[in-house]
Amino acid sequence: MAAFTAILRKDLRLELRSGESTLTLVFLSLLIMTVLTFALNAPAGDAATAAGALWVAMIFAGTIGAARGLIVEWENGCIRALLLSPADRAAIYCAKLVASFVFMALAEIAAIVLMVLFFNLDFGIRLIRLAPVLAMGALGFAALATLLATIQVRIRAGDLLLPLLTVPVFVPALIAGVKASNAALAGLPFDAFTQWLKILAACDILFLAAGYLLFEHVIGED
Repeated sequence: MAAFTAILRKDLRLELRSGESTLTLVFLSLLIMTVLTFALNAPAGDAATAAGALWVAMIFAGTIGAARGLIVEWENGCIRALLLSPADRAAIYCAKLVASFVFMALAEIAAIVLMVLFFNLDFGIRLIRLAPVLAMGALGFAALATLLATIQVRIRAGDLLLPLLTVPVFVPALIAGVKASNAALAGLPFDAFTQWLKILAACDILFLAAGYLLFEHVIGED
């Protein structure tokens, strides 16, 4: 627990000083939301289009953010130092996962604000129902991307490999997340919302368990 806290504190403190990862994710989310809004030319209040655009922004920004963070730490030797330390590999993974989740959550908040403005949605109970969907989506994606990003830092052309590995594996969670978000924004019955939320929760459990169990083998000893 001490190793997890120390690593997480270090990552968050570095981000507070530089703001590079958060600013990159926020900028990408805003850019993708803007492009999709004008490209799709959806009518005001279109919940399905708004949900789809929001998740596309989250996936693209999250993929780039996960890759960038680990590449920097690999190049400056931080990852190697952590591997040589007595810190448990699971603690390293969990700390990186939580840090990635925090950065993605900040980017999601910016994307939600832009979604509300562009699609003329009202702040209210529907956005409150959307919150757990996005939180679970960000958690699952961060768990998967953190695991797979450790592969891409070790190989040539890893930047191209990460999206090819992450997005197809995340597709079931992506579909469930978009459906649940659409149900929340459209004000559909609670059952239509929770059935997709359960699938998203199952995907999260799978990604978290896989990351926790496999990270030690993927990262190696170096």
